[in-house]
Amino acid sequence: MRRADPMNPAVIPIRPSVRDPGLWFIALTLAVTTLLHYLTDIRLIPSHSIYRSLYYVPIAVAAVRYGRRGGILAALTASLLYIPHVIFSWGLMGDDGINDLLENAIFLFVGAFAGTLADAERTQRQRAQAASEQLAAANTALQAQVTIAEQMRASMASILESIDSGVLTLDNDQQVMTINRAAQVLLDCRNGAAPSLPQPICDYLASGAHGYRQIIVAQRYLGLHGSPLLGVQGEPVGTVLVLDDLTEVRALEEQMQRAQRLAALGRLAGGLAHEIRNPLGITRAAAQMLQRELADHISLGEYTQVIQTEIDRVDRLLDQLLTYARPVTLQRGPVDLPTLIERTLTLTRAYATQHGVTLASCVAGDLPPVEGDAELLHQVLVNLLLNGIHASEPQGQVSVEAAPERGQVGTSVLLTVCDTGHGIAPDDIPHIFDPFFSTKVDGTGLGLSIAQQIVHEHGGTIEAHSQLGNGSSFVVRLPI
Repeated sequence: MRRADPMNPAVIPIRPSVRDPGLWFIALTLAVTTLLHYLTDIRLIPSHSIYRSLYYVPIAVAAVRYGRRGGILAALTASLLYIPHVIFSWGLMGDDGINDLLENAIFLFVGAFAGTLADAERTQRQRAQAASEQLAAANTALQAQVTIAEQMRASMASILESIDSGVLTLDNDQQVMTINRAAQVLLDCRNGAAPSLPQPICDYLASGAHGYRQIIVAQRYLGLHGSPLLGVQGEPVGTVLVLDDLTEVRALEEQMQRAQRLAALGRLAGGLAHEIRNPLGITRAAAQMLQRELADHISLGEYTQVIQTEIDRVDRLLDQLLTYARPVTLQRGPVDLPTLIERTLTLTRAYATQHGVTLASCVAGDLPPVEGDAELLHQVLVNLLLNGIHASEPQGQVSVEAAPERGQVGTSVLLTVCDTGHGIAPDDIPHIFDPFFSTKVDGTGLGLSIAQQIVHEHGGTIEAHSQLGNGSSFVVRLPI
């Protein structure tokens, strides 16, 4: 038997073992054949010719089983066993003795040749087995690499599908090769089909797809960045585009700019109010003195009364300006909203009756208290009720509703003030909380701005909903 080294497939011989049945078969065959020669009459030449041929059996078996060395050893053993018989029968067999001696050379040739062929066959078989094992190992390693590559591909695909940024890959002809879900949403793709690129993106690609650019696609503000897509050898095979949705960022920037403008306006209003109040007080004092001097002139005294009335109106406007400009200081404490609503309705009911408007309320029985400044929240509610009364026609109604926010019970309370007035124009709704913006002829435009400021200081929000001809509703959301 032979064993092959996987790194060197040359045959390594192994000594025959006494437990090897092949060795016992060879020895037994040689012994039996030799005994037949020596026990058979020498004159029976045909029989000896047959016996002589039997030596090829163990020689062939040894060559096949143990290779060239085994075949040669078996042939030498057969010759050593057979030559004494040839010498002993030399005189009786005549010319056949020479043939018998030559037969021993053929034994050696057959053993060497058959063993060489067996060694070659076994070497090839062992080489094939080693190659098969190496191929199996390589195939296992390849399968592992394929599994890892597939896991990496799935992981990358999952990452691309999970991020909020849109990612597209384009070939050199600017045709879309891959696109993730975020890009499909941003570019309004239907059914996952490859989109036709919007014109701003085409212009960006035509300019070389370098740098960062902001574009508008389907009323969305998008940030666009491109980079070359490289192949395995580092050659450019296309372009990678990354899209970021900047719509909310732009909205936040606009809100911040608006807040900064309003803050600057508030500081300006506060400064102007302080500067105007001094000459306004002097003017009021002069008008009062003038009225006393013109007590005997009734018509002229009416003019001084008009002056004082308008000065008082300007003074009230300055109070509102100062209220808007100065920081809101909250006197925090638990606020019982049902009590607050009832007190506010009691104070405004007479004014509503004068305008022919009915007040109503609907307060949830399990309404939890909120933490805040009761007086400032009372001011917000009074402002909203007065605005609703002004907007309503006679026989109209203004209602106040209070309830925990549905779906979020335990987190916030909703106060809703609804009226049956003429409503607010859609173009005016975005501006109704701006200072000095008013839809009323004699309005100052500060009431809702101050109300919004107070609600924000409480950590809440205020929203307006309206349709022309169907009234308006203001929703105040206050955290519990």
